[in-house]
Amino acid sequence: MSWNMSFEYQAEHDIVHARFNRCLLVSPADVDRWKADVEEKLAGFGRRVDLLVDLDGLEVTFTVGRLFGQARREVLERFTQRANCYGGDETTRMFLATSGVLHGRPMAHLDSFEAALAAMRAEREASRQRVFAPFSGAPQFDDAHAAGG
Repeated sequence: MSWNMSFEYQAEHDIVHARFNRCLLVSPADVDRWKADVEEKLAGFGRRVDLLVDLDGLEVTFTVGRLFGQARREVLERFTQRANCYGGDETTRMFLATSGVLHGRPMAHLDSFEAALAAMRAEREASRQRVFAPFSGAPQFDDAHAAGG
């Protein structure tokens, strides 16, 4: 079986779940192909998505680690709101962590799909709580009343 990837929208979680199969990134051409394929798949959703990535099946080699990090950041900035990942080999996880620091857009790496999903839900809840909601319980006064009139 050759290189392929799937991006499945899961309505019950409002996420896109990305999976890779035999995606080996060895050369700059491989990174370009990976980026183009991922952009095409994510563009099909028509909006920025919350993305959970299964890293099993994606292998980033040392020869393209930095280039991959830049491509990953560009894809995430353009097509995602939030992104978490799980699985994968040690080298690929290292490049994701390093590129998150060097290029921005870090991705949390968790042990399983369930843990990545729970972290995504917690991030959503935290962002909802940070939304400013002005206090609306106090009586409203017009300018004349405020001036003592």
